[in-house]
Amino acid sequence: METPSPPPKTRMKALFAIVAIALLLLGLGAGYLLGRPVPAAIPGPVSGLLRTMIPRVDGWFRNASVSYLDFGPQSNVAVPILAFFQATSPSTPVAGQRNIIDTIPSQPGYSDFWRVYKVLVPDGYVANSIRSLGDAVASGYTIQETNTVVNCPVVNPNATIAGSSQTLVSGWYRNRDVFYFDEGTRSPAEGLVVVAAPIYAFFHSDGTAVAGQRNVIDALPGNSNYSDLWNVVKVVVDASYVANDLKDARSILAANGAGQLNLEMTTIYVNCPVVS
Repeated sequence: METPSPPPKTRMKALFAIVAIALLLLGLGAGYLLGRPVPAAIPGPVSGLLRTMIPRVDGWFRNASVSYLDFGPQSNVAVPILAFFQATSPSTPVAGQRNIIDTIPSQPGYSDFWRVYKVLVPDGYVANSIRSLGDAVASGYTIQETNTVVNCPVVNPNATIAGSSQTLVSGWYRNRDVFYFDEGTRSPAEGLVVVAAPIYAFFHSDGTAVAGQRNVIDALPGNSNYSDLWNVVKVVVDASYVANDLKDARSILAANGAGQLNLEMTTIYVNCPVVS
């Protein structure tokens, strides 16, 4: 993971998510859609995003090497993604229907983490006849909130992951094709807030990163405290520290207790799913 830069303040993101969800629940799709021009032609796919090659980064977990993907700084607020199901069988997805989102990277309210809402459609619904959140709400179909949060980073249409053959998933964004990687449901949430685990990044007292030092984590997929979303904790060391002397979160905490280094909590969150 590159030295993270502070993300935009999350207050506006949280507000956007809360408003979007409230409008979904209250069925005010018409009001939510006001002000959006009707496209004169079929719009092209979402492109021009910075995410084209997703790097794989090496870190440490309890003195052992571990790798993770680096999708970069991220909000810790989950926003809506619509998934379509049969009203007569709410556990049966609508075959061929793509999921729908209503924000993309660089827009207010965007997050890689999405809370799933079920759109329950009647028999005879034609897959992909609805391609936007506004149209889904205006349809009058029942929309049900779920407790499921998925990590689906939106990327460029030609994006790849270093060292992986993972393929992109197609979705809809305001009637446009949009593409994302599906990293699954490994990130717990409390309400709208995605629960993060600590990731330790090393710095000198002047704020510069410790060259060559890998970041350190203390949870792996399958652990009860694991999340794809990590809260950056700065480990501030003196000039005598040698990179990668510390490879274990427990050792970092012990050194902090002994006064050998300082820990600084940050409000920086990064989306870094562990892959090995």
